[in-house]
Amino acid sequence: MRTISELAKEACEVQNACNIRAVARGLVRALDDLDAQGVGGTDALCAHAVTRAWVDKLASLAGVQGISDNAIAAHGDCDKLWAHLRTVEEFGQQFRK
Repeated sequence: MRTISELAKEACEVQNACNIRAVARGLVRALDDLDAQGVGGTDALCAHAVTRAWVDKLASLAGVQGISDNAIAAHGDCDKLWAHLRTVEEFGQQFRK
């Protein structure tokens, strides 16, 4: 199971992908990991920045994407979440050594 930080990083990195099948499979794996991390319920999963970034990429590959404030916000939220959680995880690792 990946951490929220790892999921956010992957959601940012997938934005350069070009294989819609691989992206769809990645979205399913990300949803499973989000659920395992406690982001439960359809509404919470759909609203999560990681989900929105993956779905936005699928929409882009399918040619149905519209640039919206929500899509831009999802990418910004993933960047912020990844950076914040990475910092927290690195801080915690100092005490595990």
